[in-house]
Order: sequence, then structure tokens, then C-alpha cells
Amino acid sequence: MFRKMVVFFLLVLSGCGSSVKEVLNVIVDEPDRKAIDTSVLGVNAFFNNSNFGSISAQAREIKNDLKLNRVRVLFAWNDDVQPSPSVAPNFSFYDDIVSATAAAGMDVLVILTGVPSWMGDGANWTSSGNPRKTFGDRWVKRVVNRYRNRSHIVGYEIWNEQNELAEPDNVVLDMAQNAINYTELLCYAYSVIEDISPDKLVVSGATTAINQNYPKSLNYNKEMRDAGIQSCADIYGIHVYGKQFENFERGGGIKDFLNGLSRLIWVTESGAQGINSQLAYGERMWPYLLEQIPDVQRIYQYQAFEPTDSASTYGLRNLTPGLTLSDLYIFLRDRP
Repeated sequence: MFRKMVVFFLLVLSGCGSSVKEVLNVIVDEPDRKAIDTSVLGVNAFFNNSNFGSISAQAREIKNDLKLNRVRVLFAWNDDVQPSPSVAPNFSFYDDIVSATAAAGMDVLVILTGVPSWMGDGANWTSSGNPRKTFGDRWVKRVVNRYRNRSHIVGYEIWNEQNELAEPDNVVLDMAQNAINYTELLCYAYSVIEDISPDKLVVSGATTAINQNYPKSLNYNKEMRDAGIQSCADIYGIHVYGKQFENFERGGGIKDFLNGLSRLIWVTESGAQGINSQLAYGERMWPYLLEQIPDVQRIYQYQAFEPTDSASTYGLRNLTPGLTLSDLYIFLRDRP
């Protein structure tokens, strides 16, 4: 049974009178395990490790074996794609992903993120010397133009975990501690996409897990909201990891924030580490999100394939001999 308990009150006495200040620490039991609604489920897949097969084989495995037809993919703007500002981007890898997912009959959400190393030099910034608008002009505009006739690309998520201080690209674009700057980047990208391909959805970039590092990640989300982010996105993106259910339940916490938004919500990353932990996590967290936050429309598991140890992997499939498949993979594969 899901329950909430207030564990202590602090009485503060001051001056000639007295007042009561309630300091509430909220503890919640984990919710019971419930059936996963696979109709809302998608998966992250980056198709960048040939040990799991070709791009086409990986796409087919997701569609035919896991029986999932929604995939979130990464189109990163980096030195491999464009090593200098004077050369055209190399789209060959991304072209292969687009073709393979189309052939498999998949619905694709594309993450647009990253900057090449040469973007660290302000002399390479176009658009009145604004690095965030340069990202929009030199990457978003090119990608959306290239794939505007690909109907299976349903939308673009603009950036990924923009509040992460350890990510150098966030520092280059001055967004790690500045939600207003991220909102500027999103709004400019939104205008570009609306002009070129208005049929595509725009998903706001998700911060680091909204329920972790409390209240910093939540506060960054609140700052984006206050800066007007909802006017520049069709869908509000979040990431959810860990089991900090108390941060959803506390007054003024995550549940109150998300239920106060005016946009549908996609959880573009969520999952657990370890091949024997993923199913239980999905059966606790994902039904809880759908019940407590009615505007959650999609949940993308993180991730399909990962070449890490079976005990620590987020991958539904990994490369550890004899332990390659997680319990969630087996559940998805074997369901009717």
C-alpha cells in the first residue's frame, strides 16, 4: 500500500509570542508492482555498437523481438560529424539510422544536441555571436531540412540534460546554470522547426532526473517554466531515474509541478541498472507515473543495447556471456 507519513514537526519559539514552523520530512513506501502499460512504452537506442548487429538488425530486434515501435535516437553535432566550420556535416550514420528505422516501421524521436569542439571559439558563432542560435542555424536547421519528408520521424527533442555541470557542451552554450539561456535555445529551435517542418513535434530537453538531486533539478525545471518554455514546446520532456518517490509526494514537489503544466509529458529516459532489476523498477515507477501524473503520455526506457557489465548495465541486452538479457527484455519478448 502506498502511504505517506510526516515524521517530525519543529516548534520554533520567538519573541514574546510563539509560532509553529512545520518542517516536514516525507517518507513513502515504494508502490506495489503493477502491470506495465506497454502501449506507452518506447526505448532509447543509439545503434553505435556493431557487437549488437547492424543498425538494421538492431532496429528489427526492437520492433520484432521486443515488440516496441517507438525509439529515441541521438543525432549529436560533434567533431566526427563536422570537424571544422568550413566543411559540410557528414550525415551518413544518421542517414543509416533513418533508413533502418523506416524499414522496420518505427516511430522515431530524434534528440538534437551537442556542439563540435570548434564551437568553443566565439569567432565561429554566427547569428550575432550567439552560440545557442548558432546551434539552431548550423545544426537544427540542417537536420530538419534533410529529414523533413521522413514521416516516421515524429519530432525532435532539443538538447539533453542541459543542467548537467559536468557536460562541457552545456558550459559552451552557458546553460548548465542558466535556464533562461536554455529556454532561448529551445525557442529559437522551435521557430526553425515550425518554419521548415511544422508537422513535427518539438519536445523540450529533459534535465537530469527530476526526482534526484532534489530540489536542484526541480528548481531548474521551474526556472524554465517561468522563462516561458511551454510556449516553445509541444511536449514537456523529463527524465526519471531512481526511487525517490518522496520527492514526487512532498508539497510543492514534482507531482505538483508536473500536474501544473499545460503540456503533455514524455518521459524520454527512465530505467534501472542490472539485468535483474529492470522489470521490478518498471512495474513500480511507470504505473505510478501514469496514475499520479495523468499527462504522462510516453515513457522511453533507457536503453536497448549497452556494452556494460550485466550487474550495472541499463541495457535490455548487454554483452556479458550467459547474462546478455535483462528480466525486462525477457518480459517484453515473451508477452502475448
